[in-house]
Amino acid sequence: MEIYQMETRLLSGLIRDRHLLTLASNEGFHVDQLVSPQARRLAKVTIDAHATTVVLDEAGLRAELVDRGLLTPEMEQYLASVLLLPPPNAGDLLGYVEELKARESRELLARVHEAFGSYLYRRNQEQTDIVQFTTDAIHQLLEIQRRRTRRQIAPISETLGPMIDARPAMTNGILGYSISPFERLNSLLSGLRRGFYYGLAGAPRRGKTNFALDMAVHVAANHKVPVLFYTWEQTRRVLAARLIAKEVGINPTTVLMGSNGNGESVAEKVSEARGSLGRYAPYLYLVEAGRKETLDRIRAHAHNLMQEFQTQDIVLFFDYLQKIPLSAYVDDWKARTDMVSTALAELSLELNCPVFAISPLDKEGCRLDERPAEETEIFNPFNRPTMHHSMGSGDLEYDLDVAMVLAKDWKATADLRQLIESRAKAEGFDTRDLPKVDILNLFVDKNRDAPEAASNIVQYAFFVTLNKLVELDYKLEQEYRPDYQGFSKLQEIYSFLRDHGFRPQREALAGPRVGGVGGNGGRSR
Repeated sequence: MEIYQMETRLLSGLIRDRHLLTLASNEGFHVDQLVSPQARRLAKVTIDAHATTVVLDEAGLRAELVDRGLLTPEMEQYLASVLLLPPPNAGDLLGYVEELKARESRELLARVHEAFGSYLYRRNQEQTDIVQFTTDAIHQLLEIQRRRTRRQIAPISETLGPMIDARPAMTNGILGYSISPFERLNSLLSGLRRGFYYGLAGAPRRGKTNFALDMAVHVAANHKVPVLFYTWEQTRRVLAARLIAKEVGINPTTVLMGSNGNGESVAEKVSEARGSLGRYAPYLYLVEAGRKETLDRIRAHAHNLMQEFQTQDIVLFFDYLQKIPLSAYVDDWKARTDMVSTALAELSLELNCPVFAISPLDKEGCRLDERPAEETEIFNPFNRPTMHHSMGSGDLEYDLDVAMVLAKDWKATADLRQLIESRAKAEGFDTRDLPKVDILNLFVDKNRDAPEAASNIVQYAFFVTLNKLVELDYKLEQEYRPDYQGFSKLQEIYSFLRDHGFRPQREALAGPRVGGVGGNGGRSR
């Protein structure tokens, strides 16, 4: 795009949208980067007017120009040409600002180059002392670097002041976005916090995608902020079916087929989900990602969405990290994973938002999550995968603010299955039609600035055929002891699931809605 067209389009956005002006300023835009004198004058008046006016309209801008004696026929014509153009989206605006900064840097560097040539080839003239000349040149080069990387920064006093004068903004003791009804994890993490980078690892079929999708739904429903969920694994239609299935308690495959195994339509049951989906559907964006969804494009998506909602709040989810493409090809896949992870950590800080990424486990990690070979291994809390077993990188945990691993609790799963079967037989149900329920342990292995909690392990019931996760309780250290009597806890888990819709026949589970075993939802510790 030609430079004058770029300036005109940029000004169209700055005049009409205060959010775009803030974004441009944060990225280092200033009026001296503009080439046209008319553009510089109009930009200066626009910035000053936004600072003193709640809503800037065309009449208000013209009044400002008149007051300063700048509304000449030339300015009138230029302003009309600016207002004829629609404002750019946030992604395009970032591109314009980057191009203006690059152009300014090239021009300043050309002046330095000219000064070097003049100094080296000047004859029969008094020469400036070389020490002074090189000192001046270094200052000029540092100024180019400063302008090229300039962003809006502030001294620490501006951060410390509000924290000292008033307590940080909290809702029910949670610093970040609430993920209720995952109450125990909500308390353990203090919500999903701005500027934090979260990682979740696990073996196949452990519910990683469902877990991340649940968290995305809870944030969108609780806070009404835009949530971007990028998936390189599933289609939007499949994920949408999972969301519907969670609400009405049927298998997602049944939703996709439109009928159950007996050929009966499920349209009426699916329509029941409409009201529940309305709590978060306008704020949740499921993106079928591909090779074009680089982090630069994702950053532009985020800025565009924040502009659309006129907010600085956004939450990003990635399923999964190793599939995110880079702008340039990197042959070493381990180095590539590290580069993507580092970029995600930087993105969370740049946008001041939570970034949540899923990572699969490597072969060794999957082996550790398999059924223990010996009885003694069941009671070993260290016989499990960690974030260091993530595919492609052992350094991932160092980038993360919060590192979480989902692993199957084989003993608890087997014991719960045995209890359900015995209860089903006692009540006359066919045990062949029991739903498959796995007990999962969510290990929070790294938790930066963590609040105090009863444990760093939270247990979930994962209804495999329903793709439904239900938070149960913390798992305590004492539960790894061979002499631990866990029958009472299993009884309470079973009672909790029955109280919230569990029925011992396949696909007859109306998903649990609130609470959990223990704490406010049941037994106390």
